Amino acid sequence: MPIFLTNDEHAAVRGGQGDQRVADFYWALLRRVETRCESPGLLSGDETVDWWRPVAEYLTDAAMAYALRPTDEVACWLRDVTLSLVRRPQDDWVGPHYRDHTVLEDGSQIGHLETAHFAWAVAVVLDLASDVFEPGELDEVRGVLRERGIKMCLNWLDRQHPMTNWYCVLCAGLTMSAAVLGDTSALERAKQELSVAVGVLQADGSHAESLQYANYAINCLVLVSETLRRTGHDVEAVVPLSAYVGYARWAATSYLYSRPLVSQTGAEGWGSSPKPRSLNFNDSGAVFKPTADLLLHLAVRGRDSHPTEAGLARWLFEETYAQHPGQGPHDQGSFGLITDWGFMTPVLLTAACGAVSPAAASLEPLQVFDCGDTVSRDAWSEVGGRTVVALHGGGELLNGPGHLHHDLNTLIVTHRDERLLIDAGHGCYRNATRQLDLATEMHNTCTFLAAADDGGREAKRLWAQNQQQRRMKRGHAIDDPVDRGAYRLMAATKDQVRVMGSDAAASYGGPIKRFSRFVIQCGTHVVFVVDIVGAERPVKAQWHWLLNNRDGGLDLKMPKSDRVVVRRGNAGMKLFSLSGVGLQTQWAQVHDAYHCLPGRWTEGRSGSGVLLHWWSREESTTLVGVHAMALDSYGRVAGWHFKASSATEVSLEGPAGSEQWDLQAGADSIRFAEKQSGQAYNVSPGRQKSWELQRLDRTQ
Repeated sequence: MPIFLTNDEHAAVRGGQGDQRVADFYWALLRRVETRCESPGLLSGDETVDWWRPVAEYLTDAAMAYALRPTDEVACWLRDVTLSLVRRPQDDWVGPHYRDHTVLEDGSQIGHLETAHFAWAVAVVLDLASDVFEPGELDEVRGVLRERGIKMCLNWLDRQHPMTNWYCVLCAGLTMSAAVLGDTSALERAKQELSVAVGVLQADGSHAESLQYANYAINCLVLVSETLRRTGHDVEAVVPLSAYVGYARWAATSYLYSRPLVSQTGAEGWGSSPKPRSLNFNDSGAVFKPTADLLLHLAVRGRDSHPTEAGLARWLFEETYAQHPGQGPHDQGSFGLITDWGFMTPVLLTAACGAVSPAAASLEPLQVFDCGDTVSRDAWSEVGGRTVVALHGGGELLNGPGHLHHDLNTLIVTHRDERLLIDAGHGCYRNATRQLDLATEMHNTCTFLAAADDGGREAKRLWAQNQQQRRMKRGHAIDDPVDRGAYRLMAATKDQVRVMGSDAAASYGGPIKRFSRFVIQCGTHVVFVVDIVGAERPVKAQWHWLLNNRDGGLDLKMPKSDRVVVRRGNAGMKLFSLSGVGLQTQWAQVHDAYHCLPGRWTEGRSGSGVLLHWWSREESTTLVGVHAMALDSYGRVAGWHFKASSATEVSLEGPAGSEQWDLQAGADSIRFAEKQSGQAYNVSPGRQKSWELQRLDRTQ
């Protein structure tokens, strides 16, 4: 009996179990595979990627379709493409030219991501569709899977390597190959590696690299978990569900909305189906949803032990996949770059639990994650929420840092399903513009100019730096978790107020001793950003704000040098700087998602973002900077009025006096109040390095 499709699952998928969702994805899988098999060879001509990318999704799809409903056409395509793959030179199994193609003393080579993908693709074909091969061909395929799939993955694992998503990917290639071949020695080695590899994640299921790369790593752990579980191994002793099930909460919290997306380049790459948008700090696409196989695995395996996370995973599946099973593109899905559903989706869907929305799960509107993300909402969207504000700053020590931008204390602000202040995302890694994607000044945070001093040090531009990766050495000796140079100051809620705080001074180094950013969300319409800076010698701060113009739909007005008015769709924002002067604008690039090749429809064109800069009025060893945002509908935002009594005192009044928020900021206290209700609050230092939010009596 195959590993990846039991007799009961076969019957359940074919019969649909009376579930229209199962039937939809069963027929969508058959249609997807049959269309591809109309053309000989791996690529059918509509791909946008190099040939290495879609091997895993195309072969595993076809193998599952064949196992469910075998046809001569699919058998012919599977046999042809698999044999073509295993007969290619070993060097092709390494990957594209930018991988390490060194030939070792024994004639083998070091495996990479592509090697692992090839390995698990061939393993699934052997498991689900071995009868498409002649006996001699079957021996040939098995031999190559052993000598390349297993051997090359082991070659990577035998060397010093970073604790990143790669560890999980190479382990998946090894595990699935060993299980299908019945290689008990290789499988025991895989289990040893996996018990360590799972540690690239944070304790709460978040990940230091990004939301996107967490999905890639965890989806590989899902393949491993299903393989071990289905072959009778104690999966909880190797890859415990508790290590990654928390990803469902992070992904659900990071999900913003879905709607169709027009390509920036005029290409038809995105199609007409709704595309999800998610919070995309570090290397993560704004167009992102977790892989469907991952979501349904959680919805099946966690339904009893982790019902909330399982229900959230199924809810995300319903939100982002269920209504459009035929959506694409599908040629980068297994690499987790432009995600999709895969070969296990119809199978897992037969046993998945029901959906539980964040509101139904009673998730708080303010969510904190170990990776450094803090996400605030006025409310969850299904109960009327309209505003999402996210701060990327200090969290716990990082277990698997990588793909980091120079972006600590940066913001993303969304209102009425429009991304207004955004993260630029990332284009092709091998573009010369890659450094622009990473740069601090391309994010909604600060850089500093340190004045020259009498000791001979010249004026110096300061920006956030990244720490080195955490590495695995021979013998499973691992570097300590990484301190990126930031720590969380607070995350607190009272009434309709949410306050997030982070200090990132250590990442800037030099004279910067304090860069504390507080983000205060007051209900739906008002956000204050207070920056408190301390330095050993005088510095000037430069504030950067990146606006979304990815489709040319940004309406930007600059009526005065201390403010801008931003409109997109039916959302508007007034952004005021109390502390900044010298407003400047630059065109920037805002990416939808990563693509392995340059100049594709996923990549931002020039002018797809607008970058604003303000300088602090003076250089000083102590700075308090205040920015204020009013968020409302396209028309009503004009009715918001701003009054600054000083560089640190501000009042924002809504249309017709509907609400009025007053704020006064100092280096050790931030007070704010809503005039109509009389509610007043104070943010001030608490124990150790943390700050606290207090509700004040009306008399205070």
